[in-house]
Amino acid sequence: MPDHPEVLSERAVAAVREQLRAHLDRQRQVMAAVAPEVLRMDEDLEAYLGGGKMLRPLFCYWGGVAVHGAELSDGAAADLARAGAAIELVQAAALLHDDVIDHSPTRRGRPAAHMAAAARHRADALSGSSEDFGEAFAIILGDLALAWSEQLFSEIDRDHAVAGREEFDLLRTEVMGGQYLDVLHQAGGFASAGTPEEAAMAVIRWKTVPYTVLRPLRMGAALMGASTPQLDLLERWAVAIGTAFQLRDDLLSVVGDPQRTGKPVGGDIVEGKRTVVLARALEAADAGQRAALEAALGDPSADPEAIAAAHAVLVGTGAVDSVRADVERLAREAAALMDADDLLRPLGRAGLGALADAATDLSVLRPS
Repeated sequence: MPDHPEVLSERAVAAVREQLRAHLDRQRQVMAAVAPEVLRMDEDLEAYLGGGKMLRPLFCYWGGVAVHGAELSDGAAADLARAGAAIELVQAAALLHDDVIDHSPTRRGRPAAHMAAAARHRADALSGSSEDFGEAFAIILGDLALAWSEQLFSEIDRDHAVAGREEFDLLRTEVMGGQYLDVLHQAGGFASAGTPEEAAMAVIRWKTVPYTVLRPLRMGAALMGASTPQLDLLERWAVAIGTAFQLRDDLLSVVGDPQRTGKPVGGDIVEGKRTVVLARALEAADAGQRAALEAALGDPSADPEAIAAAHAVLVGTGAVDSVRADVERLAREAAALMDADDLLRPLGRAGLGALADAATDLSVLRPS
């Protein structure tokens, strides 16, 4: 009798963590030979690895199981774990650079890498700007994570490694393109997208979807020898789930339960994030509502009353409810795709279904 998907997911995560640990152990020897100070980079990178829910490596693993089944050889299991670990290194690089771009002070409850490096610069009374030093450190560390992701993926030696590499290459290119679209959109320069909502949806399609769901999923499937029809089905499913995942994440800042999400209510408002829910609220708002929303938008010093007034506009215009409905619709469409076809293994469909449920879980939202 096959193991439960939850048990298999736990094993897959453990295998990815072991691949990361072994890779960092090997790299420490190289770093130590450069200079003892360089080991600091390895220590700080480790703080960015293996945290969170590890959704990306899990999508990679279950993509492989959906095609091949859970009866994996030791070599196949190790290759899926290597691929998942390589994805985690790309994720770490993206987070390191994101924190610099967004001026984020913390990451997962700890000082962000650029903030920690700046603090060390001040504590050691080094010359120059502490802020510049911290940002330079984080940028270099992100570049290092990208280099190591390539090294780790290159250790995969399978008949279908070339197909998996194509997905890995697309993952890195698409997420960087999507990241730039996000920066451009926040600056009001994404003119080719049309409306603000179309711009926000394009950012989701090219920043979130490829490196969170689509490419990890197709990478795992490709490494296990997926056919073109299987890859096409997985792509349609991934676009639906990846889009729903980001729309749900946007709602967490508006109507999420801070005790369960760890996100402060109104965070996206004061950060000025141009989300789909914001675009819909601005489109539907009257003059008074628009003024209330814009008074707090992008203002980190906004007081609680201003944030509450802006929050009321997001809810009162129906924007929150419409985005919530989109998450539910996309989740249903993804489930229907899986139910309508027998191209994938039953256990793989079950595992992907569990991931989809976690990625689109609306129970963490308060009633709007």
